[in-house]
Amino acid sequence: MGERTILVADRDELSRTATTAILKRLNFEVVEADCSRSVLNHAHGPYSCVILDFNLMEPGSFDLCRRLLGKAGWNWTPVIFTSSRLPQVDVRMEMQAAGFDHLVKPFRADQLLSSLGDALAIAGEMERARPDREFALCRAEAAADR
Repeated sequence: MGERTILVADRDELSRTATTAILKRLNFEVVEADCSRSVLNHAHGPYSCVILDFNLMEPGSFDLCRRLLGKAGWNWTPVIFTSSRLPQVDVRMEMQAAGFDHLVKPFRADQLLSSLGDALAIAGEMERARPDREFALCRAEAAADR
């Protein structure tokens, strides 16, 4: 995969198309998926980022996220979850599944750009430092709970 390639996985065609259009205007290459099976079929190499609809099924978004990040070379690939609702339980579960951020649909281009910029910067810093991902996430979660 290219250094500027993003996987956009969303069941909703309108949301997926809008997200893809924004990313292409920012000169990213985009691979689209409309279901978990399609995501797994496109998981040949790590992407710069994965934008993952919370409502994907079989396997669900959390399991899919863990499976992707467990693949060789995917350790620090940022995952941004999206959904049309924002229950705190869902966001907490997303973070435990190693998500970097959550965007509520419909989101604006500037919100996507901000989240994407933060995720790419953090992933780059963390990858350079090379800590164990699980250890780093546990430390970050503990710090957030203080």
